[in-house]
Amino acid sequence: SITISSELSRTAFAMPLRGSWYLGAGPTPHSHHRWAAMEEFADDFVRFGANNRTHRGDGARLSDYYAYGQPVLAAAAGVIAATADSEAEDAHAMRQPGETQDAYMSRVGADQSARLARGLVGIVGNYIVIDHGNGEYSVYAHLKPGSVRVRAGQRVSQGHLLGAVGSSGNSTEPHLHFQVCNSADPLMCAGIPPHWVGLNQVGDDFDRAPQTGDFISGANPAPATP
Repeated sequence: SITISSELSRTAFAMPLRGSWYLGAGPTPHSHHRWAAMEEFADDFVRFGANNRTHRGDGARLSDYYAYGQPVLAAAAGVIAATADSEAEDAHAMRQPGETQDAYMSRVGADQSARLARGLVGIVGNYIVIDHGNGEYSVYAHLKPGSVRVRAGQRVSQGHLLGAVGSSGNSTEPHLHFQVCNSADPLMCAGIPPHWVGLNQVGDDFDRAPQTGDFISGANPAPATP
């Protein structure tokens, strides 16, 4: 017999960002996150502007994106287990103006294979892992190079300023990839459904787990610097 557990994390997590964000990919069955054990309950947060798009102009530059450079906060208290901060970003990894979807997806597939061959930072880019105890770790991936403000072994409180949203690693536009799993290695772990607190899904009247396509905001203490 095989025991199946559907429990949420013991750690309660607040929104790792401030303001209103769009959940471009969540833990719902049709999301690409469900393809891999480490990220099957992960969330990709992007930001929309008044133009109902994630970027200004044609979106050819990373700085065109509303998410880019936004502060990333600790979703719960813990100890920094690992970081990386020097992985470069590649604006060419994004869909280029005038590029067809078929051509783009073909190029992305080849690019992902090359990134997989480079290992951890090739996929998650610049990242931070926080150890919350009880075998639970939160991961903040694709951060902006040079933005990481914490170091391994440092204790942080919920709301502590960690870094900034970027597009390093296997990223097709600036966004924050957030996951909870059972190891400090973001790729060699099994995902855990996060226990969210204080989230507000726009248009819903009851508390529920976030889903792909939600507009979400949530309370998190004011950012603290090291």
